[in-house]
Amino acid sequence: MAGRIPEDFIESLLERTDIVEIVGARVDLKPAGRGEHKALCPFHDEKTPSFTVSGDKQFYHCFGCGAHGTAIGFVMQYDGLEFPAAIEELAHMAGLEVPREAGQAPIKKNDRLYQALSQAQTWFRRQLGASEAARDYLKSRGFDKATVDEFGIGYAPDAWQALADFMINEGFRPQELEEAGLVTRRDGRVTDKFRDRVMFPIHDRRGRVIAFGGRSLGERGPKYMNSPETPVFHKGRELYRLFQVRRGGLPPRILVVEGYMDAAALFQFGFDNAVATLGTSVTPDHMSLLFRASPVVVFCFDGDRAGLQAAWRGLEAALPELKSNREVRFLFLPEGEDPDSLVRGQGAETLTRMLDEAKPLSAFFFDHLAESLDMATLDGRARLVALAEPYLEKLPEGAFADMMRDELVRRAGHGGRIQPAGESKAASPPPGGNDERPLTPVQYAVALIVQRPTLADGVEEGALEGPATVRGVDFLRELIDFCRHKPQFSTAKLLEAWRERREAPWLARLAARDVLADRDEMPTALAQTLARIRRQMVQTRIRELQQAQLNEGGLDEDRTSELRRLLSQRNQDG
Repeated sequence: MAGRIPEDFIESLLERTDIVEIVGARVDLKPAGRGEHKALCPFHDEKTPSFTVSGDKQFYHCFGCGAHGTAIGFVMQYDGLEFPAAIEELAHMAGLEVPREAGQAPIKKNDRLYQALSQAQTWFRRQLGASEAARDYLKSRGFDKATVDEFGIGYAPDAWQALADFMINEGFRPQELEEAGLVTRRDGRVTDKFRDRVMFPIHDRRGRVIAFGGRSLGERGPKYMNSPETPVFHKGRELYRLFQVRRGGLPPRILVVEGYMDAAALFQFGFDNAVATLGTSVTPDHMSLLFRASPVVVFCFDGDRAGLQAAWRGLEAALPELKSNREVRFLFLPEGEDPDSLVRGQGAETLTRMLDEAKPLSAFFFDHLAESLDMATLDGRARLVALAEPYLEKLPEGAFADMMRDELVRRAGHGGRIQPAGESKAASPPPGGNDERPLTPVQYAVALIVQRPTLADGVEEGALEGPATVRGVDFLRELIDFCRHKPQFSTAKLLEAWRERREAPWLARLAARDVLADRDEMPTALAQTLARIRRQMVQTRIRELQQAQLNEGGLDEDRTSELRRLLSQRNQDG
């Protein structure tokens, strides 16, 4: 969609959004008094909760890693969405349509690709209704109509240019269709990429169709084929059906299988938490997405050599993401079985039991490395240490990393290299951590207004007028004036309105500072602080005049009179 999102809509959306509800749906929040909630931070590994969510401020902040923001910022950071996508996600939850301001922004480069892929999906669905052979194939695989509709399964007919002709008639250029991965152009001829295949649409994290996977009905070509990489589809960054799984809420565990047919079969048997890779190994980007959806990831792979290799690649991708509140398990299916055949042949209860008994990453890691070693010998145990060490170094610091070292000691009698004293990562403060340095009066006034913007309405005109400039006063005046014209603003709205300003990170940090326990005392505290700033202005001007007096050997009559007046005012103010 073209156009900016109107600011008044963002303000309205924040009014309808409760950050405690948004964060609480993704993080286990505990009440901490006065509208505050606490939890273990979802953005870094910690043992003691330092992540706070304020219902009064509609703001979250982690005193450990410095993560902070509004409900919009949290959805962006936790769900991995860009700003417009986060707005759309919150609007969907609030039952609102996101408006756009016409003429404010050009159509995005990839909008035509999304439109083409959406049109193609509609066309594939119609072709399935017209193809008895495709419907019979799906029935033979055991898929009922509810599953076919839920997955949006379609059909690409056995024709060279059927889709291309339809899309060109709809106004799309051959170049656009090729860029979307729908056709192939060669020697001036346009041919459909998918032919005689059952089609599975692949969605991004916003629910847009970005690619397709096709299962052949005949023997021609590969059995399974995915769209090529395009400007909107990158296999290493997307997971089949992740959008649908997240739309249903964050599951206690998420299953990773190797194909969309497996994911569809599992769904039909009640496993609505299965996603699939898209013809590529598991990547760190995949793991980051998976852990945002659930703290427990279970890889469900074939027990053959290829399945073991895929599992090990998944393990390698998982290691840098393995904080103490996350878990990875591996289920290796019996020879000749895949999730589709197993759940149909042995039932959902059997698969559930097998998932419950899936092998922990720690056990798979050490068993796999040791399987070709003679652990009864010193040499074999030393080799285990040498093999394990490069992987263990990838683990983030925390309880899990410590316990993996302990397990290496238990199995091999040695825990590998020990980090020299004084070089511990934990010795340095976390980036963006809580800064408890005393605030200047100007900073304190800003913090009060950020935390309670309605205070600005009580500031008298000219309250910050003085004989000299104090650092930051111009910004404070601008902030007060802004908030006067937005009397309904909350902390969250203020921070979102200033998101693009260079002062935004500083304002967010001040919003999180514990400046005054009793909110009822804030108006008095602000008035006293503004008076202190005015005294600073007087003192600054006195120093300027006294320095000029020294430099010039005296002052003219007007400046002498000004100095006397300011010295008298300072003495009266105490």
